[in-house]
Amino acid sequence: MAATHVVRSTPFPDLGDELLFPRLSETKLQWLAGQGERRTFAPGEVLYEHAVRDAPFYVIERGLVEFVDRRPGKDVYIAEADGRTFIGDIAAFTGEPTMSACVAVEPTEVIAFERAGLRDMVARWPEFGELVFRTLMARRVWHETEGYGVMRLIARRGSRRAFEVRDLLERNLLPVRWYDVDTDSESAELLDRLGIPSSETPVLVHATQVMRNPSAAQVARSLRLRADVDGQRFDLAVLGAGPAGLAAAVYGGSEGLRTFVAEAWAPGGQAGTSTRIENYLGFPIGISGTELTRKATLQARRFDAVLSSFHRAVELADGPEDLVRVDLDDGQHVLARSVVMATGARWRELQADGVDRFRNAGVYHAAMPTDAERCRDQDVIVVGGGNSAGQAAIHLASRARSVRVVVRGGALTSSMSQYLVDRIERSPRIEIMTGTDVSAVEGTPTVSSVTLRDRGDESLRRVPCTAVFVMIGADPCTEAAQGMLALDAAGYVLCGAGAARCDGHLRWPISGREPHLLETTRPGVFAAGDVRAEASKRVAGAVGDGALAVRFAHAVLAA
Repeated sequence: MAATHVVRSTPFPDLGDELLFPRLSETKLQWLAGQGERRTFAPGEVLYEHAVRDAPFYVIERGLVEFVDRRPGKDVYIAEADGRTFIGDIAAFTGEPTMSACVAVEPTEVIAFERAGLRDMVARWPEFGELVFRTLMARRVWHETEGYGVMRLIARRGSRRAFEVRDLLERNLLPVRWYDVDTDSESAELLDRLGIPSSETPVLVHATQVMRNPSAAQVARSLRLRADVDGQRFDLAVLGAGPAGLAAAVYGGSEGLRTFVAEAWAPGGQAGTSTRIENYLGFPIGISGTELTRKATLQARRFDAVLSSFHRAVELADGPEDLVRVDLDDGQHVLARSVVMATGARWRELQADGVDRFRNAGVYHAAMPTDAERCRDQDVIVVGGGNSAGQAAIHLASRARSVRVVVRGGALTSSMSQYLVDRIERSPRIEIMTGTDVSAVEGTPTVSSVTLRDRGDESLRRVPCTAVFVMIGADPCTEAAQGMLALDAAGYVLCGAGAARCDGHLRWPISGREPHLLETTRPGVFAAGDVRAEASKRVAGAVGDGALAVRFAHAVLAA
């Protein structure tokens, strides 16, 4: 077995940094000792490994530990911590894979909390909990900024497989860096060190694990994104983890309901892909979809909701004892006393020649944080006239040479918020092309141009382009509800008064009361967010739906 090369980064973070290493008083240490379990580690002993889930949360009473970024054939020592502070990053709370290993340097005495104990401890002492959350989040940011503990994805720019893996990781808030084989010299060094030819990319490196040409499903399985819940009973099952679903999870969990959340891909929904949401209450300078998703996901996990990603609900059915059975796409099922349908909507596909060949390999439905950098000094196109298209255009214009916004209609103002229209019109890198369609997407082997069609005179124009971001509306995701819930003509779930008016075998079955405002034709099953008929199609509205659905679920469960 080859020896592991050891490297020490310099300098280590300053132990006097009050944000990264807050110091605890003797009074705090004594209180914590009464809540947790005292343990002792000898020099060289591992407190927790890199890339493991559910690592304990440790408060160091005395001693010294170091943190190690494990890599194939190399250990990089990145930081240290001594007595009267606590260790770990936000993974200690969420159960995500750890960002580094922790090894005792000298005899070390700690107070240990398993995840359940940590949640209980911060619930008992909210002020200390705020300090813990702030520090753990700051450490995660430090890891990501410095590039320690992040996953490394080595791939060609146009790789569909790599895009899906990257999208899965980023959307599940797992830090990843993309190394472009075609333009990044460091990618060649990484491949050479691993002994892997570029023909076998994409390659995903997570700590010491190396995955060659993995699919998104293989990565999800390796990272245990899916929860093991087969046959379990819950007070509340939430289908979808967009803003509505996450709000339902937070309010359900905080009010004592055992809550399960099944998400087909990753938390955040369409809002999670927004680079900047500027009209959300309480954030005067805006908030990114990623940041909002991270905060909401952390809240839901704090209240012990079980979040399961890459786990799609395929069917709702009547279960035993008047429960609802939710069948999942991997053969598992759960039983629920109440259900919130928050499955949202999926992006419509662009109808143009060549699109199928470049889907997720030059033609995308979201502009994620890393996309702007990948499009640096390139010409890109955004198709659509809604808020998502506007946010994407502004984000991409921070790096791209040019951004053309292609809109079928005659103006942006009919479908886009005015603050976005104003910012787009002020940007010298953004060109608005109204009354225009994308006729074809061309390139070999990657996208190099698109052909645009003027809807007025039918003239065609070819323009250079390396990526197309398509945001032209969405259709509701209601497959799991077929046969149980009544839908309107467009496929959205009917609730409240709409559900009460339904006839036929899906009519409201209870004569003693009307459906609640968000209740569907099946008592105890609610719809929230974009999937329901007459939804506001706004993040704040979806969050309100999720919270209100839990209120109604409580009323039904208490009856």
